[in-house]
Amino acid sequence: MLRKDLTNIASLACIQGSNAVLPIIIFPYVLHLFGSDKYTGLVVSEAVSVIILALVLFSFEVNGVSRVVSSFALGGISAASTVYWEVFFSRFVIWLICLAGVLVAGFFLEVQFFFSLLCWMLVPLSFIFQSTYFFQSIENNLPIAIFTLISRLVCCLTVFFVLSSETPVFVLPLIAGVCYLAGGLAATIYLRKALGLKFVSVPFARIVACLLEGKEIFFGNIAVVLFRDSNLLILSLMSVSPVAIASYSVVEKFIKAFQALIRPLNQFFFTRTIHALRDEIAPRPMAMIKIMKLTWIQLSALAVILAGMIVLWSLFHDYFDFLRAYPNKSLMAGLFLFMSIGVFFGVANFMLGTAGLNNLNSRKYYATILVVTGVTTVSLCLVLVSLLGVYGAATSFVMGELILFTLISARYLRT
Repeated sequence: MLRKDLTNIASLACIQGSNAVLPIIIFPYVLHLFGSDKYTGLVVSEAVSVIILALVLFSFEVNGVSRVVSSFALGGISAASTVYWEVFFSRFVIWLICLAGVLVAGFFLEVQFFFSLLCWMLVPLSFIFQSTYFFQSIENNLPIAIFTLISRLVCCLTVFFVLSSETPVFVLPLIAGVCYLAGGLAATIYLRKALGLKFVSVPFARIVACLLEGKEIFFGNIAVVLFRDSNLLILSLMSVSPVAIASYSVVEKFIKAFQALIRPLNQFFFTRTIHALRDEIAPRPMAMIKIMKLTWIQLSALAVILAGMIVLWSLFHDYFDFLRAYPNKSLMAGLFLFMSIGVFFGVANFMLGTAGLNNLNSRKYYATILVVTGVTTVSLCLVLVSLLGVYGAATSFVMGELILFTLISARYLRT
């Protein structure tokens, strides 16, 4: 059992690590290659695709896991296949709607920006085929870890060998999209050939029902995207200088990498939390204590990772040409350290909120406070960016996590 647990944790770490390391290697290099003006359009189009990815994933990364676990326990791979194809087609319908929206918007967008956004659409499509939640549900994460790692490595190598300063900016998302999609298709083929996943036709009415079942979690996820992933869009809308946007973008990539490094433990302790709460029916102080016992382990690991990142930056940031050429390295370092505070609160919010409130009959409350936090934080970001520029965006990021933590804790502590 211990060996299986360690393998699954290592596999999840490989998935998250490969997803995290790729941006912090590629995007600083691309900034050096393209310059701030071209780079800004690229990362703003990517920010839009991140929102589309959240739409496409819907709620199935949370409730899809529990559905597969239950179905697999009752009816094996045949029953789990039904859940798989319901999730697959539900996500594909959402992706088609988003694609139609992008095509219509193309009439009003600058050509290079439109082509970049269109190519980024391949990334959400790849996640539909990748179905990481399914591998996590059956506790067999090693195959998807291998496919993910290979596809990301190929992407990284292709970028370094193909891109030049004269290359159109949309070539980067095209390379990333094709490589990611290849990894996703490999995962689907593995499920069909190696695990015996059966094709199941899904009526459209059932797709609608699946979407309605997860609407609370979905709205919560969208709210999270609002206060975690919309800052670049706001900076662009507020006409902040391309150099400042570029610097903030690189810092945000490092923050997301920092978050991704701890996510395997989030996913591992997610199921542990469900088991720990089996005797709890509602949020209360004792339930909070049980969850925090599993959360402190992750926060301690996060502190160690942060210390390691600080040491690596201190030792090596002057050894790479594209990092040495940055004019705002001190700004970037300060932004990263400040925004890392929000990551610590984010871990607690995931455990107490996503893993806790969703399983303590408080799903509607959690969705509500996520929406409140999202709207409040976006409004705060608009004000702070107009006053403080990128510092305002960083402040709103931390404040969003702090506000959410306060609202979650209030649910557990009220008597």
